[in-house]
Amino acid sequence: MPNNRLAKESREELNGLDAAGLRAKLDETRLKLWQLQFSLGKRQLENTAELANTRKQIARILTYLNQVEAK
Repeated sequence: MPNNRLAKESREELNGLDAAGLRAKLDETRLKLWQLQFSLGKRQLENTAELANTRKQIARILTYLNQVEAK
């Protein structure tokens, strides 16, 4: 269940950000995903589940960003 705890903390953090903060967090997370994919290609990535978690985090950020922009 540690993933659920991290997801809840992430949602609480994202809920407090405005659109500019969400875009900055999105850029940061996309960079992290790119770095993970690069490490995977070089066979240096040990925890491949981190790729899926990062993709989910990007989706979470985009969802909150769409909600903020819709208001």
